[in-house]
Amino acid sequence: MTVMDCQFCTEFAARESTTRIITETDGGWVLLPTIGALTPGYCLFMPLEHLDAAADVTPAGLRRVAEETEGMRALIQARYGPVILAEHRPRDCELGASCCSHCHLHLIPVPDPDEITAAYEKIGGPGLRLTSMTGLPDIVDGSYLYLSPHPGEHYYWPSAGFARQFVRRVCADQLGIGDSYDWRDHPFTENRHRTFAELSADLHLADAA
Repeated sequence: MTVMDCQFCTEFAARESTTRIITETDGGWVLLPTIGALTPGYCLFMPLEHLDAAADVTPAGLRRVAEETEGMRALIQARYGPVILAEHRPRDCELGASCCSHCHLHLIPVPDPDEITAAYEKIGGPGLRLTSMTGLPDIVDGSYLYLSPHPGEHYYWPSAGFARQFVRRVCADQLGIGDSYDWRDHPFTENRHRTFAELSADLHLADAA
């Protein structure tokens, strides 16, 4: 399904002619550097099909996505260091989460993933521990936040009390650029171009090995 007023659907529909996609999986998900890349390596992992949230993926599909996401995390970590995985999924563009209706998982290199978890816990208390991203459909009720600070470690919170762009806020604080968290005002174009070039090269070398 394509939603014509979705900027990502529009971009993906034109990907044959122009693209910032680093790689596309057999399952129809793509890795791309995000506008507002707070640090080199900051990417989004997204479905080409318009879905609202990871929790809306079919169980079989979500198992595949979980595996593919860890592959993307490993790719980014090999060059940039520890990477957190996060999703903020609104319903009806609620202010407690993000405001993009196309499912997107954030993959963000950070100095200290455990410090990011602590920032989430400061707002929402201890998150509900999941065995995998695949547990989301069974527990999601309304808008939510999902965080995986390390491979094999997964948490869920209802979105109440969390600010918009929360993961970007806390990552920007840790990176020492707290005032620059909003991607609309701070696109970090150089970081985005660097991420595309470096990860594309890494994948090319891996394929050639």
